[in-house]
Amino acid sequence: MNNLNQPLTLATLPGGQFSARVTHCFDDGSLMVECDGRGWHCRRAVSCVIAPQAGDTVLISAVDNQMWLLAVLERGNEDATELNVPGDLRITSLGALTLSSDALNVSAAKGDCHISEMNYSGDNISAWVTLSRIVGKRAESVWQTVTQISQHLFRTTRQTEHVRAGQLDMKAEDYLRMHAQNTVITSKAITKVDSEQIHMG
Repeated sequence: MNNLNQPLTLATLPGGQFSARVTHCFDDGSLMVECDGRGWHCRRAVSCVIAPQAGDTVLISAVDNQMWLLAVLERGNEDATELNVPGDLRITSLGALTLSSDALNVSAAKGDCHISEMNYSGDNISAWVTLSRIVGKRAESVWQTVTQISQHLFRTTRQTEHVRAGQLDMKAEDYLRMHAQNTVITSKAITKVDSEQIHMG
């Protein structure tokens, strides 16, 4: 009785509910179950969101000449439990919805997330993307250290840009150009201009 592939004798539909063991899972979602050497071909009820696997102990019931698998009573192996529904799945809670686990893996071809207010805290975050777009009215950030490396960097400020630094060091490997309608350079102590050639005027 432990061989899941053993031949089973199909019997007439019994009344009431009884437990059985899943022997086969077919591609169309139907299953073959056996109990006391008798086998039945059944369909999984919509309310049974846990996908049955071969070896599971399940609850079976006959309704209108059709055998239905109502619930998975006990897992036959230690594989991960899968929640499976034939169509879209929506989870709604009038209160808070909490997910808690050692690890969280989300995989989807397309996603849409809308949260009115969100707080995130963590020790580390990494993201690898091909294209990133962020559009907003205001951005604020506070960092101990910021490091940015890029091949090309373009920045446009329509009105005013302020930079306040304890020390400011700018270096260009090849060419540096500064141009404005009016330019003011002042210093309290020393102003030094050093070059092989200096052109003024």
